[in-house]
Amino acid sequence: MDVNTSDVTFGDAVSRALKSHVHASAWQWLSTQAAQLAANPNPGGIARVFASLPRQLKSDNRPSTISLDDLPEGPNGLFVMVREWSVVRLARVWLLLAIPKCDEEGYVQLVERLFKYGDMEELVALYSALPVYHYPAAWKSRCKEGIRSNIGSVRHAVMVNNPYPAGFLDEEAWNQLVLKAFFTDEDIPAIIGLKRRNNLRLAQALTDYAYERYAAQRVINPMLWILVGPFIDERAFVLMVRIKEKSQLPLEQQAIAYAFKHSVYSDAQRYLEEHNVPSSLSECHDTPWEKWGH
Repeated sequence: MDVNTSDVTFGDAVSRALKSHVHASAWQWLSTQAAQLAANPNPGGIARVFASLPRQLKSDNRPSTISLDDLPEGPNGLFVMVREWSVVRLARVWLLLAIPKCDEEGYVQLVERLFKYGDMEELVALYSALPVYHYPAAWKSRCKEGIRSNIGSVRHAVMVNNPYPAGFLDEEAWNQLVLKAFFTDEDIPAIIGLKRRNNLRLAQALTDYAYERYAAQRVINPMLWILVGPFIDERAFVLMVRIKEKSQLPLEQQAIAYAFKHSVYSDAQRYLEEHNVPSSLSECHDTPWEKWGH
């Protein structure tokens, strides 16, 4: 794909990517559908196009997925969120961009009808599009519902590489997202806004979760300690020391050492000194939290 300008819009980048991944006839069909939906947006018409996309956008030997995360950083992290998306998923989001901004009530009702009747793959696209809908504050409840979903691919679409939750959820809902991501073994470092939205209550809840995992003799995701690090208290410190002294997992050792090094909790700093913990152990190069300090 030849998009390399920093001022390209998300819609432009998506349309160019789609055009390069499908046959000319399929692109013509898709463009026509987008124009028709823009002129006459209605749930039934959008649903019919959504259902037709897998058949219409067969790409033969062309790449089956599309990524935009190699482009210059776009508005609100939108380019970053498109990583290994199917052509059909991206096309559905592009069609949703074509829906014009009418009055808020009418617009929200139209899109909500799509959520109500969408199949699993359509729901993935609908939740992926949370950052590009008009009236962004109107979708907070829908975002929370996606977090609670029993469908793993839907939860993934909301939680991972999606800038909407960090931008619009309140602290309680944000904390529930992060906790659910740990419960369901999501890609924690790929949650956008993880460092910016980190908070004391989340760290306390994660410490409770870590105690439960430890009591059950289950592995604890090392990223948990990175989030707890800025808010270490005595309860967290006791468990972290216990795990560090028993753990045979290098990444777990690194995470706890990193959390101690970057903590203001005096006992954590003292522990590193008294136990001569190598400074290399608390570095972040080539770890899941490598970009944490950036």
